[in-house]
Amino acid sequence: MKICRCLTFIGSLILFSCHCSKNTTTSAAESVPSTDNINQVTRGAKAIVYRTNRDYSNLVPVTMNSEKTKIISYPAPTDVFYKGKLAKPTPLKNGYLLDNRGINENTVFLNYTYEEYSRLTEAPSLQEMILRVAEKNPMVEIIDCGLRYQYKDEIKELNALIDANFPGCKKVIIKTHSIYLE
Repeated sequence: MKICRCLTFIGSLILFSCHCSKNTTTSAAESVPSTDNINQVTRGAKAIVYRTNRDYSNLVPVTMNSEKTKIISYPAPTDVFYKGKLAKPTPLKNGYLLDNRGINENTVFLNYTYEEYSRLTEAPSLQEMILRVAEKNPMVEIIDCGLRYQYKDEIKELNALIDANFPGCKKVIIKTHSIYLE
């Protein structure tokens, strides 16, 4: 009986001391969420509107490094969906598109349609992807229109921003490169 009480007491001390050490090592700044943590939680999907030099809306986008010599990010064939449908961009006015995949200034498009790519059992090799880049400098314009959740009628409101020349939105600087692909 004494041994059981002693073990219970020791167990309680261990639990209590672990609990206390957690509280004493937590700073006041850690106990209150920082604005960075709040921004990460509330960040959500961005409303990125863009135009390309040709129609690539049915082709799978990938991201290259800033020199556009290597592919650094690409989707798995199962990742080319958005809200249960193929993640093709949403058409807007004047040739603009609303991104549903993750477009940025280093985006290029592969000569794979969304349908073809989604049927692959695995992503192609990086060498195969490099060979399938449709255009190294496809972007004409990219505009960051804030967070998607802020729009009640996304298409209508983004078309209104297009008509008004994107007030309050940030235009992304696009660099063109004449570097050969590896």
